Amino acid sequence: MPKQSDCKIFFDARMYKNSGIGSYIRDLAGQYSKQTIKNNLILLTGEEIPGLDLKTKHCSYKIYGLAEQILLPYSVRKADLLHTPHYNAPVFFPGKLVVTIHDLIHLNYYEQLPSLFHKLYAKTMMGMVVKRADAIMTDSDWTKMDIYRRWPWAETKIKTVYCGVSEPQAHANPKQVLVRYGINKPYILYVGLLKRHKNITRLVESFAAAQRSLKGEYLLVISGDAKSDDAGLKDYIDGCSVRQLIRLTGFVPGADLPALYGQASVFAFPSMAEGFGLPPLEAMSYGVPVISSNATCLPEILKDAPLYFDPLNVEDMAACLERAVSDSAWRQEATRKGSAVAAGYRWEETARECLELYQSLL
Repeated sequence: MPKQSDCKIFFDARMYKNSGIGSYIRDLAGQYSKQTIKNNLILLTGEEIPGLDLKTKHCSYKIYGLAEQILLPYSVRKADLLHTPHYNAPVFFPGKLVVTIHDLIHLNYYEQLPSLFHKLYAKTMMGMVVKRADAIMTDSDWTKMDIYRRWPWAETKIKTVYCGVSEPQAHANPKQVLVRYGINKPYILYVGLLKRHKNITRLVESFAAAQRSLKGEYLLVISGDAKSDDAGLKDYIDGCSVRQLIRLTGFVPGADLPALYGQASVFAFPSMAEGFGLPPLEAMSYGVPVISSNATCLPEILKDAPLYFDPLNVEDMAACLERAVSDSAWRQEATRKGSAVAAGYRWEETARECLELYQSLL
């Protein structure tokens, strides 16, 4: 084994421009570029990444494709360690393999996968990768225990490494952004995917129930890529009584998010399953009061800052919405607590723990 200073580490950044896992890659790579590891680290990427002081190696092998299992291991065979930020890790890679498994939603919500191929891939690859990996990182203790419940023999190689929350950014003209998205009233915000387990239809239903006190004075703004909608959300909204009070923004670019977060009255997060739950933390960093589902890892990550509700109970969610806009004392306390909670998650710390894990294997 070479000295650690001579080790070659590859970090799979093929999903660099994606949402979700892409954010994880971008923030970790940004931290790595500031540290001495940049002399040993090489990003695997399918396209050029400007402005990042790291070496790169072109890698066009398709995500979830056969080539990433057969050809990718050969192309990085001289690496001492490979970190893949998703469970699509090349199991035939000969060196030390670190895998980040953010959640088991592909297994726990198996029926949501779009085809038989996707179902077979998720079920087969997850088990193979858990067995092959030298170390598995998760974003929360909840996911760590979820993996342990399925594969108890893997306990000793699973480590929780919390994600970070980026510093809030000011937007030069937030009102201009709101106008562009048709937002002309105070609003309750959701940001994230629109998949079924995100539970958006119940959020819409609870928003309708809450009109007994909201009385049409607030909008519900739902921001997420329409391509991720597997629940027929648009059709559902078109048929509901409060459709005139709902704004579906579609995908919101990162440059617009500070304006949307910063001007929101409340952030609502009704998800039934998360591996970490970054959007409510981002909202907290902007000083926005949060109401959240009490499912899976969310109480672990968000701590005592939000109002929590049962994601299956529409009335419970509606009551939280009503209190969140009317209880000024709670809003002030939620802002204070939320800012403190969000400040506790920093990408510098995430990167430090990742590097320590690499070093422990080399």
